[in-house]
Amino acid sequence: MIEMTIVLLIIAIVSAIVVPQVLNYLRRYRVGVAARNIATALQRARFLATSNNRRAGINIEEFRSIKIEEYDPNGQLEPQIKGSINMPEGVFIASDAPSQVAFDGRGVITPVPKESPKIRVNGASGYFHVITVNPTGQVTVSAIERDEP
Repeated sequence: MIEMTIVLLIIAIVSAIVVPQVLNYLRRYRVGVAARNIATALQRARFLATSNNRRAGINIEEFRSIKIEEYDPNGQLEPQIKGSINMPEGVFIASDAPSQVAFDGRGVITPVPKESPKIRVNGASGYFHVITVNPTGQVTVSAIERDEP
């Protein structure tokens, strides 16, 4: 009986150490997945623009979702939705992110910005990634960081 109690005590101690670590990992993982999905959406929009020689881009809606859009060259029709991304639970796009990033037929951001657009993806416990799009269309995702408490 004492052996059983000792085994249960060891399991409880290990669980108390491991469970918070796993939860923390899952929070970081969700932020990373969201950041990579946004980067992929930007790359897909750029691919659409260059392959069809027309404007395409992403549209950020309410900091929780992104739509990939292809625009009418004459500007008369509504943009065609080519895909969408929803942020995982507990992950959102920072309010200072641009509401739209568009590429022309050469894959260059249009209109050309003064500085590279940055999209910050925030998650639980202060973890975040920053997605940067340079004016030539290259997309980079920063390493995960954490706000200081």
